[in-house]
Amino acid sequence: MLDETREEIEILRRTLSRFVTEEVIPLEREHRLPGDVAPPAELRRKVRMRSRELGLYAADMPRDAGGPGLTLSERVVLDMEALSHDTVFFEDLMGGPGGPSSILLACNERQRERYLRPLVAGEVTTCFALSEPEAGSDATGLRLRAEKKGGGYVLSGTKNIITNAVQCDFAMVFAVTDEQRGARGGITCFLVDKGTPGFSVGRSHTCMGFSGFQGELVFERCEVPAEAILGQEGFGLALALDWINTNRIKIGAMAAGIARRLLAASASHARLRRQFGRAIGENQGIQWKLADMATELFAVESMVARAAEMWDHARDVRKEAAMVKLFASEMVNRAAYEAIQIHGGSGCLLETGLERVYRMVRVYTIVEGTSEIQRMGIARKVLAQHAA
Repeated sequence: MLDETREEIEILRRTLSRFVTEEVIPLEREHRLPGDVAPPAELRRKVRMRSRELGLYAADMPRDAGGPGLTLSERVVLDMEALSHDTVFFEDLMGGPGGPSSILLACNERQRERYLRPLVAGEVTTCFALSEPEAGSDATGLRLRAEKKGGGYVLSGTKNIITNAVQCDFAMVFAVTDEQRGARGGITCFLVDKGTPGFSVGRSHTCMGFSGFQGELVFERCEVPAEAILGQEGFGLALALDWINTNRIKIGAMAAGIARRLLAASASHARLRRQFGRAIGENQGIQWKLADMATELFAVESMVARAAEMWDHARDVRKEAAMVKLFASEMVNRAAYEAIQIHGGSGCLLETGLERVYRMVRVYTIVEGTSEIQRMGIARKVLAQHAA
């Protein structure tokens, strides 16, 4: 049975590779899309729908939610493959932050029909609206309020640096419903449709390595019914942390995919580039860089696989997910640095694509908790485990 499962995942991995090289990248070229600007919404939907046809999109969503039902261990294999290709549609191949995730399994039946099933089908997209101008790593510092009014709530406040904010069809909005309880039962998640009076998209952020993928959401006396609550009132932060832990493992897989691409490009260049009468790959200095890149890549691939397996077996992975996110995000930044160093001057040119990757991966040490936050969480777990 295990061999059959591995063969099925290998078939999906090869299908994904062909899909990107034979359909997605030609689509980019046809429309002359820049590599660091969010593609038009209609093209992103086209890629999502085709990915869905191939059994790739939302691969880890359970069958009762309309998904293929892959485990996280199987899903991360596909994430690594997806990011090993240089495509601006990286968010749409598998369903990134704008796609379905485990947090939406808390939907009731009505919400599943209205939000989750269309999301799994690739027909619509969402966004995870947690961070605010004064609440980034410290999610307990939320200022967006949800005040009770009649049979519903009134949302007031701002969210910023939200992935897929500009193009989302609905948002998962985290708001304070009980200031006294705060993070301990006072934060609630609401499903809010774009177009709801009082809900608007503010700025579209131009980030380092990206444009149009992140943005600002504004809520000005935005009224929503009680039926908009995801899960239970007051338990929104618990849902958010569950999503974040899973996503940290997925970020590790994405970092591994990008590092594979960087290593392949660097090794190929080292074999072909000649200086002083021989290939630069014959120089010990270059060989050591390649060896370190390959070793750290193997370490991340192993960490991702192990953490995903623990998640699949319902283990507490808070420490391991933080370790994966910390090491993988810093690894891919080192890999990008060394890839440019190996390429020399040409690595800084737009045409090689390396300088764009170098800018893009910088955000990996920040999203889903900075490296500093990961270290704090890991250290707390270690100290608790070794308490006298």
